[in-house]
Amino acid sequence: MRTRVLHAARAEVIARGVLGMRVARVADQSGVPLASMYRMFGGRDGLLSQVLLHLYEETFADQFAVVQRNLGGTAPITVDDIVASLPPPRSATSVRDHSIRNQVMAVASVNPELRRLLSESLRQKRVMLETIFDDLDARLPAGQSVDREVFRVLVFNLNWLYNDLLGEHGVDNERYHQLMKRLVVK
Repeated sequence: MRTRVLHAARAEVIARGVLGMRVARVADQSGVPLASMYRMFGGRDGLLSQVLLHLYEETFADQFAVVQRNLGGTAPITVDDIVASLPPPRSATSVRDHSIRNQVMAVASVNPELRRLLSESLRQKRVMLETIFDDLDARLPAGQSVDREVFRVLVFNLNWLYNDLLGEHGVDNERYHQLMKRLVVK
C-alpha cells in the first residue's frame, strides 16, 4: 500500500506541482483509503517529505550518472574533462531538475521532516563528493588539484532559480563552462 501511495503522490507532484497535489486524489489513484494514508504518513506533510526527498534523490542520481559516465575509470583527466562532466544550467537534465529542486527547497523551509531527511541526505552526498574529489586529484596532472571550495559553494550549493527566471539573460552553458574552467583547478 505504501508503495502505491508514494507512486501516486509522485505522479501528482510531477503533474501538478507541490501546491497542486491533493491527498484525496492520491488516495483515489492509489486505491488506499485516506485514513490509512494519514496513519502511514501522518498527513500531507509526511507524505510530501517522502515524495520530495525521493524526487530530489533522483535528480542527484541523474547528475551523478553524468559525472560517472564522463569521469569514471582510472585514466588521467584534464580540467576540460571535469568541466564537461558538470551539467550546465541549460542542459536538458538541469532544466528538468530545476523545478523539482526548487519545490523541494521551498517545502523544506516549512516542513521539518523534509528538512531533516534532506539534511541527512545532503550530508551523505557531501561525504561522497569528498571521495570523488580525492579520485579526481589523483588523476589530474601533477601539481593540479580540484578546488573543493568552488564545488562546495558554486556547484553543490548553487540554486539556479534566478538563472531560470532571467531566461535569455541568465548564464548560458558556454559562459558557465568558461567560468568553471577558470575556477575548478588550483
